[in-house]
Amino acid sequence: MSRGRFAIPAAAVSAARMTLLLTALLASAAGEAAPPLEKTHIDIATVGAVMGYLPVDIAISKGYFKDEGLDVERSMFPGGPKVLQSMLGGTADFGSSAYSNTLTMAAKNQKVVAVALMARYPGYVFGISSKSAAKFKSMKDLSGMKLGVTSPGSSNNLVLDYLASKAGVDLKSFSVIGVGAEAGAAAAVRQGQIDGLISVDPVITMLTDSHDLNVVADMRTASGVQAAFGSAQYPEAAILTTADFIAKNPHTVQAVVNAIVRAEKFLQTATPDEVTDALPTAYQLGNRQTFVAAYKNSQPIFSADGRFDPAGPVAVFNILSKFDKELADAKGRIDIPSTYTNRFVDAVRH
Repeated sequence: MSRGRFAIPAAAVSAARMTLLLTALLASAAGEAAPPLEKTHIDIATVGAVMGYLPVDIAISKGYFKDEGLDVERSMFPGGPKVLQSMLGGTADFGSSAYSNTLTMAAKNQKVVAVALMARYPGYVFGISSKSAAKFKSMKDLSGMKLGVTSPGSSNNLVLDYLASKAGVDLKSFSVIGVGAEAGAAAAVRQGQIDGLISVDPVITMLTDSHDLNVVADMRTASGVQAAFGSAQYPEAAILTTADFIAKNPHTVQAVVNAIVRAEKFLQTATPDEVTDALPTAYQLGNRQTFVAAYKNSQPIFSADGRFDPAGPVAVFNILSKFDKELADAKGRIDIPSTYTNRFVDAVRH
């Protein structure tokens, strides 16, 4: 019998190559599989149905957290200080709150870190009640007034103080009253309990559409932020956690950031009606049409990718430290780059 070469059919060679390719791809996928989470049940503390924190609710309702292997519990508080208290006390793992809180905590030697940006602008609107409009001609007329904030010491309280101090108003000359950020805030304006309000959508659009509130400063757009702060940058709503939690649970933090950035991508492409449909009805404050309008008004505030521009945190510190003595005194020991990180956003799977 001849011992010549045996020709392998081309089809067999092709099949063998395909098998090798599939094996390699499967091996690669296995190697890139997400590492196990250190913690699968997490608590996120946040402030009611507030526009800037909308990506958290989107991530919950669309199942993005579940896709990351997370079981999320959401705790609701009337303002940022209570959110921080819950997080620092260990009740919550994450806080959905203002970036500026990382700076105020750093001044107290507390290491809080923003791991994903949700709102690149504050989204705040300061206005005077139509009932008090006759006695207001400029910011200098705030003296003697009762002004509503979500809660005393909150980030919008700080912004109100900045606007007042910039106008030369003594911060002790007006009263600050916590009214929350939802229906209670609207009621306080309409019932004449407060002369002015600094808050966010949807309650702001509700009050302006009904002509109960006259806008003085609108921080929902780039031009509005520039006019209010003299800066194009003022990052606001963010996902916060402690430096200690990051060190012990980096894979869990990554999973949370993955879900938040995915929610932000959804907001970039979804229609206002699709966004409304994806949210709890509590966001609508009893009026779907008003919420749709409010979302359109606040749409510019949302981050598209969760990243911090390094100039943003510096701008926030420079603005707030102009009148906040505790921040000003801590200037030499606050390491601004350590109050936020893009590490997890940069590692998001696209």
